[in-house]
Amino acid sequence: MDGADLGDSALKATIANMLEVLGWEIELAAARSIYLDSIVGRMMTLIPDDRKAEFMEGMHTVDLLSQQLTGLSAFTQRMSGDVPDVNAYVHTALDRISLGALADRMSVALGGLEKGLNDGEGAGDLDLF
Repeated sequence: MDGADLGDSALKATIANMLEVLGWEIELAAARSIYLDSIVGRMMTLIPDDRKAEFMEGMHTVDLLSQQLTGLSAFTQRMSGDVPDVNAYVHTALDRISLGALADRMSVALGGLEKGLNDGEGAGDLDLF
């Protein structure tokens, strides 16, 4: 993704706004992790008994990830209200995000132009290696 394509090659936002947007994105990631945990839990019935202990360890890791993301989201959103009113350029940091839909959501939330990456059949945060 080219930073200039974000709609404003010198996109600026307050640190508070950046933390708030980041907090919401972390919360979205936590929700996706919780969903993943529920799917993995349903898969437990398909696992042979001799492999369930190993699978359960993976479930605990996903649960821990969900808790970690939820805590980071709460911390980040709380900190957004406690930072001084300082602006920073965000376009170069957005340029480093490889998931186009994520970069587009954050750009719009920070005042940039929407590219429409969250619309239609191709929408979402899919990044195949």
